Amino acid sequence: MADSSDISGDMTEEYWNAVVSPRVAAARAERELATRGQEQLVAAVEDVLFRADPIGINFGTNTDEYRAEAQSIVIRMPDATSESGVLDIVHEVFVTWFDSEIAGSAERYAPVAHEIWTVWNRAIRADG
Repeated sequence: MADSSDISGDMTEEYWNAVVSPRVAAARAERELATRGQEQLVAAVEDVLFRADPIGINFGTNTDEYRAEAQSIVIRMPDATSESGVLDIVHEVFVTWFDSEIAGSAERYAPVAHEIWTVWNRAIRADG
């Protein structure tokens, strides 16, 4: 007799379709709403992440692979008052999305944070 923690393939797919997929879709919709009007900034941050590829998921053709992280970063950028603040945000986003082991140390994101801080400041000047 299988215990209740033994989930068959069909149950996993059922759970995914009933619970996980709607949550993923809702979270995506929230990020898209929160970044509405900032699509160019999201694209620029996404490009920085894709080129830097801090966790090794750039396979050359999957250019949208870092979109959720870019949106998450852009949503939090108004809280950043320095490049160091951006570093904290970027690292926290990657820890949230992937976990601390995969994300690695904050220092790994220093070049990314520098470039995002530059992109952010250009965007602010363009809007101002």
